[in-house]
Amino acid sequence: MPRTIGYHLVFSGYGLWLPGDWRGAWSEAWDAQIGFHEPHVLHPDDPVRLRIAQERMAHPPVRLDEEMIRAVESSLRECEAHSDWRIFAASVEITHAHLLLTYTERDIDKTIKWLKDRTTKAVHESTRHRGPVWCKGHWCGFVFDVLAWRNAVAYIERHNERRGEGPRPYAFVTVEED
Repeated sequence: MPRTIGYHLVFSGYGLWLPGDWRGAWSEAWDAQIGFHEPHVLHPDDPVRLRIAQERMAHPPVRLDEEMIRAVESSLRECEAHSDWRIFAASVEITHAHLLLTYTERDIDKTIKWLKDRTTKAVHESTRHRGPVWCKGHWCGFVFDVLAWRNAVAYIERHNERRGEGPRPYAFVTVEED
C-alpha cells in the first residue's frame, strides 16, 4: 500500500449539504441490532431524504460571515502551531472550508474532530453565533503522491483566487519549496 503523504479535508457548513442533496450525500444508516445497514451509500437527488433531513434540523443553515471566517482562520493557525502536521493549502469560504494537511501519526478522524471543535469554539468566543458551525461528518481524501498533492494545492488555491484573495491569503499556510 502506498505511503500517505497528506490529507485533503473538506468541512461543510451546518445544514448546507444534507442527505438527498442533488450533489449526492453519503449515508451511514445505523440500526441498533444489525449495525450499519447502509454503509457509505451515495444518494444523489432524493427529495424525500432531503425533506426529512431539513425537518430534523434543530438550527438554521450556517453561512460563515467575515467575522466567523476570521475566527476559523485564527483557530486554524493556533491548531497548527500545536500539532505535528502542517497546513500546505487552505480556503475558508462562506459555505465550506478546504485544508491540505501533511501526514500525521495521529488518528486523522480524531484530528478532524479536534479541528472542527476548536474552530467552532473560536466562532462562539469571537462572534454572536451560538449554534453548530459545521455539519456532521467531513470529507477526507488521502494523498499518496506528489502529483495528487500538487493538484490538491492548485484546487484549493483556485478557491481563494475565485474570491479575489490570491492563492495563499493565510500567513499560517506553509510555503512549499520546489
